Amino acid sequence: MIRHPLAAIIAAAALSLSASAQTTDEPSPVSSGLADEQVDVQINYSGAEVVLFVSSPVTNETGGMAAALIGPRRPHITQQTEAGPRSFTFMSAPSVFVIGAEPQVAETTEAQALIDAGLNAATAAVPNEEDLDAPDLATWRAALVELKMNQDLYSLDEGIIERVDDNLLRARMVLPPNAPPGDYLVRAVVFENGAPIGSTEKVLNLVRSGMEATLYDLATNHGVVYGFLAVLIGVIIGSIAAWAGRR
Repeated sequence: MIRHPLAAIIAAAALSLSASAQTTDEPSPVSSGLADEQVDVQINYSGAEVVLFVSSPVTNETGGMAAALIGPRRPHITQQTEAGPRSFTFMSAPSVFVIGAEPQVAETTEAQALIDAGLNAATAAVPNEEDLDAPDLATWRAALVELKMNQDLYSLDEGIIERVDDNLLRARMVLPPNAPPGDYLVRAVVFENGAPIGSTEKVLNLVRSGMEATLYDLATNHGVVYGFLAVLIGVIIGSIAAWAGRR
């Protein structure tokens, strides 16, 4: 059994994904709603809080919820230089993965159950078909997770879930300032005795607009132009400051 949700985040036991949770014969009804379904990023954007409300019946003492903010999916190349110039290409992996779980869920749930529920960052990285059986796939997945965590795009937050009352839970997840635009999945899974008994998923759209959209596009897709403009603006500002100083 896992003793900490971080162990499940970096686990890579499975090579295939299942976004739907396994259910019992009588799955508990689970419903959810987002406080805001769209985040509009302006020039002063410094991150946002995504709030998901989940309604689920009371379960036993092992019952609880895990939640994740996932997306958008992009191709990723992970590099490793300690043993020489090597790289591994993932056909698709989430750009952002924020996850949290109630303590009783972390203590009673096996890593494989979280993988099957689509709540595992490592196994969410899908390699090219020819690399599905690569012996070092787990190592590369762990390297990708570590890289993303260093960039503050992947994170573990044990305190994101709180109970409003016996049947209503609230998950608060922080969308990082460097999160790319696109559609995000906000997923919540209810567990009991280490097994998922119900799940819900909502779509959140991150939109960059105005000057923020222009700067983001230049920085990510036109690095040379962005660098030239940054230097040019710096020279102009410096020249103006020097001229003002002489006066």
